[in-house]
Amino acid sequence: MKNELTRRSFSLAALAGAGGAITACSSVPAAPEGDLASLYGRSDAIDLAALVRNGSVSALELLDEAIRRVELVNPKINAVTAKHYELARDYLKSNPNLDGAFAGVPFLLKDLGTQLESTVTSGGSNLLTGIKAPADDVLVKRHKAAGLVIFGKTNTPEFGMALTTESYLLGPCRNPWNLEHSTGGSSGGSAAAVAAGIVPVAHATDGGGSIRVPASACGIFGFKPTRALTPRGAGPSMMSVSHVVSRTVRDSAAMLDVTAGYEPGLPFVSPEPVGGYLAAASSKPKSLRIALVMNEPDLKVHQDVVAGIMRTAKALESAGHIVEVASPGVDFEKLNAAQNVLMLSEFSQGMLGLSKMLGRPLDSTTMEEASLMFVTEGKDITASQYLEAYYYVQGLTKKMAQFFEQWDLMLSPVTVTPAPKLGVITERPGDDTLSYTTRFRTYSAYTPLQNLTGVPAASLPVGLSAEGLPVAAMLSTGLGKDALLMSACAQLEKSLPFLSQRPPVNSY
Repeated sequence: MKNELTRRSFSLAALAGAGGAITACSSVPAAPEGDLASLYGRSDAIDLAALVRNGSVSALELLDEAIRRVELVNPKINAVTAKHYELARDYLKSNPNLDGAFAGVPFLLKDLGTQLESTVTSGGSNLLTGIKAPADDVLVKRHKAAGLVIFGKTNTPEFGMALTTESYLLGPCRNPWNLEHSTGGSSGGSAAAVAAGIVPVAHATDGGGSIRVPASACGIFGFKPTRALTPRGAGPSMMSVSHVVSRTVRDSAAMLDVTAGYEPGLPFVSPEPVGGYLAAASSKPKSLRIALVMNEPDLKVHQDVVAGIMRTAKALESAGHIVEVASPGVDFEKLNAAQNVLMLSEFSQGMLGLSKMLGRPLDSTTMEEASLMFVTEGKDITASQYLEAYYYVQGLTKKMAQFFEQWDLMLSPVTVTPAPKLGVITERPGDDTLSYTTRFRTYSAYTPLQNLTGVPAASLPVGLSAEGLPVAAMLSTGLGKDALLMSACAQLEKSLPFLSQRPPVNSY
C-alpha cells in the first residue's frame, strides 16, 4: 500500500475525528528595539504580521524565533509533536513575498483532521502512521493565503475523542501552569503552545468542547464558531468545527475573517456578517440581555470557577449590560445520551471506512482501547436509534433558538472545575462508553450543548484558582451571531485583569 491518502480517505479521517495571555499591542512598533525575543513575546499575530509587512523583521526571523521557543519549552510540556521546520523554511524560500492579514506569522496545526501536503497527520493514532497528505486541504489553503507559515503540528488525544490530551502515541501534554495537570482536550497541544508563548495563535477544533476546554485549562482565548462557518466540519451531524486558540480576541476575529466561508460539499452553510469579525471585535456592542446559567447541568461547580463567573457578570454589568439568572430548560441527561449515540455511530462508521480504505486492521496494534470500545459500541447502534437522537437534537436546536430570541448571550462556566491532574479523566480498565463519558463530563459538562445545536461559544480567561490554575467563563449566542459574540468578548478582554498573567512554564 502506498503511504499516501486520497482526498476521499482524508474526508473519512476527518469524519472519524469529529470529536498566559498577554495584552495585544495597541499600535505596531516602528522598529524592533532590543532583541527579537522580547518583540515576539509582547506582540500578537496581527502585530507580528504588521512588522513583517513594514520590514522591521522578516518572516524567517519570526520562524527561527518560534523554533527556538519550541526547543526551549516543548521538552517540558510536549505541545508540539510534529516538527516541519525545513518544510517551513523551504516554503519561505518559494514564497518570499507573503501577503495577507497574517503575513509571515509562525503557525501550528492541530495533528488531527487536516491535510498539509507531504506531511503525516497522525490523529494521535498508530492507524495513520506513515500516511502522507497528497495536497493541502481547503482550510490549510486559506491559512496559507492569509500568509501563515506552518512549521509543525500539536498534540491531540487519539482522533480527538477525549477531553484530555494524553494519547499513547504522542504522550501526555502538560499544562504550562502546572505540569502535573491536564491541558484539556482535544486541542490541548495548541492551547499549551499558545499559553507558553511558542506562537500567538494556533489551529484548533471543537466537537464537544475541544477548543473551549483547553483554552479554559491553559488560560487563553478560545472561540468555537457557528456550525459550518469554517471548513473541515466532520460527520453528518456536523458537531465539530475548526478555528483557533489565541492570546487575544482580535487575533481570533481576524482569523475568522480569513477562514470563514462555505466549503463545497458540506451539508450545512452558515451566514457571514457584513463588515467582518475583526471589525466587530473593534466595535462596542449595544446594551445586551445576558442570561446567567449555573444550574444546567445540575453539578456542583468549583467555588473558584463560580467566583470567576461572578466577576465576569459584574464586568458585563459595569459595561452596561443586563445580567439575570435564567435557565433554557435543557435535560442534560437526554442531551448526553443523544450525543453519545451520534458520536459513537459516526466515529464507528468513519473508522470502519478508513480501515477498509487503508487496508489496516482496527485492533490493539493500531488503536487505543477506548477508541476500539467506541467502534465496537458504535457498530451496534441502529438507524432508528441514530434518527431518534438526531431528531432530539433538532428539537433542542429549536429550543435554544427560542431562548436566544429572548436573550442576546448566555453566560455559564466552561468547565466544572479547573484543569484536573493528568490521568484523572482518562479511560480505565472496565470502562464502557457510559462510565467513561460520565467521568469526563464531570469536568466538561457545559460544552456539548453548543456543538449539538451548532451555536457559537467562547471561553475567556477570568482569573486563577487558589491553586494557581486558570478558570474561565463561557459566553454563547444564537446561530450565526458570531460577530456579536466576538464584540462582547473583545469588550470583556479590556476589563478582565487576567490578560497580563503568564504561566510559570513559558518561553517569554
